[in-house]
Amino acid sequence: MGMIQASDVKELLRDKELISEIAVAVVEDPNMLDSLANDIAEEIDEEMENAPELRKQIIDAAMALPEFRKELASKIVDEDDD
Repeated sequence: MGMIQASDVKELLRDKELISEIAVAVVEDPNMLDSLANDIAEEIDEEMENAPELRKQIIDAAMALPEFRKELASKIVDEDDD
């Protein structure tokens, strides 16, 4: 039909109550939530090269896990065997 234009949507997005209702609906729908998580993860993954603080925090968090440290040591040993 084409009755809605971009300017109409922009006007709707100024309605704080509507935005709140949309946000609640999105997080209550498991499919939407999964899709949102995927979208955000992809964007963060692309930005990680330019986000040294994020990389540092991820590395620090991983290094704090004994399982990760063990896995890291195992991979280092495996690479030396090649």
